[in-house]
Amino acid sequence: MSIFLGNTTFDQVRERLGYQLTEEDRKIWNQFHNSHADLSGMESCFHIFDMPTCIQFKGEAAKNAILKMFTPDKIVEAKGQFQVYETK
Repeated sequence: MSIFLGNTTFDQVRERLGYQLTEEDRKIWNQFHNSHADLSGMESCFHIFDMPTCIQFKGEAAKNAILKMFTPDKIVEAKGQFQVYETK
């Protein structure tokens, strides 16, 4: 059993992941981000853990939101790799 810690916020994305997200991305974030690590209470959502750095999501709409936000042109500083997991 893995242990995941933390809840990366929108304003921490550049510091933790190296991406400079836009104000349009903030709207997407507010629609799909779930502060609950177990992704409860929302049908399609994501959560970004600090340790290990990873994104967990559920639902096709949340997957598309992640792909729209985290594009190569928004990388400011490479911070290493992070994993993306789908939860059913």
